[in-house]
Amino acid sequence: MASTYRDLITAIPPSLNLSNVVETSPSRPCAACARFTPDRSRAKRLVVETEYELFDTFPDFPVLKASARSGCALCRLLRKGILSSWAIALRPMEQEGLGVLSTKDGVWDEFFDMPWDRKVRIFHAHFYLSTRNLREDERHPSEFVQKSIIRFGPANLPKEEDGWPYKRQIHQELEFKVFDSADTLKTEDSDDESYARRPPDSDALSECNTALMKEWISTCRNYHKACQPDASTKWLPTRLLEISSSSKFDVRLVETHALLSMHLECPVQFMALSHMWGDASISPPLRTLKSNYDRMKQGIPMRELPQNFVDTILVCRKLGVEYVWIDSLCIIQDSPEDWKREAVTMHLVYKYAQATIVAAAAKSSRDGFLVRNTRMTPAVKIAYPSESSGQANPWMILYPSSEESQRDFEYEDSQWNTRGWTFQERYLSTRLLYFCKNMLHFECRTCKCSEEGESAIFANPSNSLWPRAKLPTDTWFKIWSDMIIKYTMRKLTYGDDKLIAVQSIVNEMKEHVPGPYIEFAGVWQANIHKDLLWRPWAGIPTYPDNYRAPSWSWASTDGGVTFSSPTSRPNRQYGDALEVARFNEGVPAEIIVKAHTRRITSIVGIDPGDLFDVADMGEYQYDIFTDDLASSDGHQEPEVFAHGIPDRLNHDNILGKSAEFMYLHVCDSRQPSGLILKKQTLGANEGSLNREVWVRVGSARVFKDLGLQPIVNQGFEGQEKSEVIII
Repeated sequence: MASTYRDLITAIPPSLNLSNVVETSPSRPCAACARFTPDRSRAKRLVVETEYELFDTFPDFPVLKASARSGCALCRLLRKGILSSWAIALRPMEQEGLGVLSTKDGVWDEFFDMPWDRKVRIFHAHFYLSTRNLREDERHPSEFVQKSIIRFGPANLPKEEDGWPYKRQIHQELEFKVFDSADTLKTEDSDDESYARRPPDSDALSECNTALMKEWISTCRNYHKACQPDASTKWLPTRLLEISSSSKFDVRLVETHALLSMHLECPVQFMALSHMWGDASISPPLRTLKSNYDRMKQGIPMRELPQNFVDTILVCRKLGVEYVWIDSLCIIQDSPEDWKREAVTMHLVYKYAQATIVAAAAKSSRDGFLVRNTRMTPAVKIAYPSESSGQANPWMILYPSSEESQRDFEYEDSQWNTRGWTFQERYLSTRLLYFCKNMLHFECRTCKCSEEGESAIFANPSNSLWPRAKLPTDTWFKIWSDMIIKYTMRKLTYGDDKLIAVQSIVNEMKEHVPGPYIEFAGVWQANIHKDLLWRPWAGIPTYPDNYRAPSWSWASTDGGVTFSSPTSRPNRQYGDALEVARFNEGVPAEIIVKAHTRRITSIVGIDPGDLFDVADMGEYQYDIFTDDLASSDGHQEPEVFAHGIPDRLNHDNILGKSAEFMYLHVCDSRQPSGLILKKQTLGANEGSLNREVWVRVGSARVFKDLGLQPIVNQGFEGQEKSEVIII
């Protein structure tokens, strides 16, 4: 692989950084920074306003520079942050409509057509407190300092009478994470360090982090009622990896039927790994195959394992767990029969694992997820006056905050969280340990925590994970829709996995809702009205080259979808709800329904310049015409009876007149209320040629925006339902 000059560049870490700041003695602040103190006695609504204010000059900031050289660590950090923010090509004042602030002279002069004296004000230095509950039933949560925000911007602006169009101060913000000495100690209500504030450790598996993970898991098992799977079930996967504590082998594949009888009194505990394989066509992870199955049972040397697997073994050893489940090793990868058998119970793997280890920092099985680089993050440790804290020799640690360092941003916005196969692993796991870049996180159905000791969120028991509570059927179907919306935003390497990769969610649903589930379409017959009324969302969808699912299924498209929303109760009935006659599996698969229909003569996109129509029609930007409605004088002039959304932008010639279109009414109670269908001609190999079949090309609504009034008064009263075949 060719080298570049960039390869010769080695970044030099700041002298004071996250890896060494904790052991460093606090530095004394300058006179200005001495006013920057987290005095909680002054807190109002969890905000501490300080008296800090400083004036400096752009672009070199000589005041901050001189103070930093005199030993003020905070001035050094502030100057570095301001210079960095000013230099990058962003719009720091974009909320005011202003352009980029640059070190190039004249930018402000050109923009405002008037001179700027380059005086900068650094002000509004506030501390923000947060609360946390140490136990689920705690009534009085404790407070801690979470962050600080400091503003900077032009000190002197033109006056309004001189042509300045803005009345308020413009500014940019620097945000720092804060660790106050009062919060870094063990709490009075707890004898562990689970909730003590501290910066990220330079070692992912340090003693502190290991104790923290054990405490998280133990607390969840013993106190979180909403998180517990069925305690009476002693379930194990068909195979697990046994982690050796001797020199006989490093790890080996074991069949678990023998373990169940050996551990009657003490059930086997195991972990599971969730990770990204990477490009399996170039460098697949180590896999169990028919040809190496016996060797895998004898033992697998650590040197043969990809780094994700090695790191997983190290985590398990630290936590004292002897068994782990890894997909590529515990399922025989070249056996379709074994794969199909194991896929049915995959949801139980994540349900009954003690925790799922998430390699969020790794983009392939080779990357690993334990190596950290905290040395490149600047940090300071500064003392502040004791009278403002009530403690002897108080101090605080600060380091620059970013989106990536927010509590759950690292795993919520990670590449791991964009993949289709990790979806069920995320939402069905009982507990998750996220190994992110320089940070460890924990999530269960009751709380979210990080190694920094940020707030443990005791939210509603369901949280964002799959609920374990008894819920009404309608609620379960709403959860199903929400899950499919999230799932369709993810990516799959192989599009044919679209329905397979959500099967574990389906298996969980089967315990709570009536069947049947139509596997070849991804819909529930008991929820068919809502499952039919999906529409593309968040971008233009694409469609697979080969057949994957019928046109009426959300799985037929690649890209995000959303589902219909309930409407207000219409003032009167427009039409009867669709009935399902039967489903026919095959290629193409069919749904045969009885429903009200209306012929479509044309579909016309509205003029985007007509603001009234745009506002009135919302997302449904197409007028749908019919000539089926007779006027009072007996003439049948085409008129608009519905507003619609094509699934594809004229891909099916939906705006032309060369095809036959039809509106099919699904129900009154949802928006959209029905489907736009196009007549389809079947080929010789696609079934009987004398049948009339239709494909879905869009969705439509016959009610106005609030769902109270129909677009035209003439509904389907007195009209017989037609039998329609949709493929």
